[in-house]
Amino acid sequence: MTGFEKMSVAEALEVSIAAAAHLTDRDAGAIAAARALAKKIDLWDVIFQWACEDVAETKGRPKVPENDNTSLGTLLKYLGALGLTPPAAEVKPGPESKASEPQQAINEMRERLRMV
Repeated sequence: MTGFEKMSVAEALEVSIAAAAHLTDRDAGAIAAARALAKKIDLWDVIFQWACEDVAETKGRPKVPENDNTSLGTLLKYLGALGLTPPAAEVKPGPESKASEPQQAINEMRERLRMV
C-alpha cells in the first residue's frame, strides 16, 4: 500500500496487523483491545454525524455524549506496544542560541522547571 487511501481506523488497524510479521498468539489480547478501541473511535464519527444532523433540524445544541479524549491516545499506546508504529524521527538540533548569558541562564532554568 503506497497511496494511504482513506479508510476507517479499524480498517487501517487490520492493514497494520496483516503487515506485521512479528506478531504472535501472545499478542492476541492487545490486538483484541486495539480492535475494540478502533471500532469505538470509528463509531464516534457516526455519533458526531447524527449530532450534526440533529443541529441542522433543531437549530439547537447537539445532543451527544461527552467527548472521548482518551481512546485515540490509548490506541496509540496499544499500537506502540504491538510494534505497529515506526520509531520517532530523529530530531535535529536547532540553531545555536544567541541569547546573552543572563538570558541563557533564565532559559536553562525554565527548561529545568519543565522537567519537574
